[in-house]
Amino acid sequence: MRSNIPSRKGRRTVRDITIAAMLLTVLFVQEELLTFLPNIQLTVLVIAVYAAVLPPPMLFPIVIGHVILDNLYMGSFNPLYTPAMLAAWLTWTAVAYALRKSPLWLKVGAAGVFGFVHGWFYALAISFQFGFQIFWPYLVSGIWFDVMMAASGLVSVVILFRPLRSLLDMLYRGTPEKSAD
Repeated sequence: MRSNIPSRKGRRTVRDITIAAMLLTVLFVQEELLTFLPNIQLTVLVIAVYAAVLPPPMLFPIVIGHVILDNLYMGSFNPLYTPAMLAAWLTWTAVAYALRKSPLWLKVGAAGVFGFVHGWFYALAISFQFGFQIFWPYLVSGIWFDVMMAASGLVSVVILFRPLRSLLDMLYRGTPEKSAD
């Protein structure tokens, strides 16, 4: 029987590319399906799960692809907001990857904090456009959106991280990995 363990020498197989495409689709579709709810999404959770299982050469292109698809679909390739979005999601991806072997409570805390940090990236973009005097008023006016993003990230990671990680381990590695979560 053929081993389901992915290539480790930096070469991507057709299987790896197919899995990456499927995971990008999941990431993109879940966010678009929840756009009717302001800042309520599972993107923080999904990226945390991907970061716990996937190697960086698969993980980071999925997140970059998500930002590109999101901006294409929403028609918002703004020269200020697109880099802010990319920087925010890549920052979360790097943090989630760094925490991949950490206990669940640490991932939960980071997911909650990221809800606020995410808004800071956009506040910086707005500040470049309208001047830095707008930074704090923008942050204060959007605090409820940041709270919703933090709460959705925190709650979704608490409830769904372990089962989704187990499913992705089965898909990608062929066996669930024992973790310290």
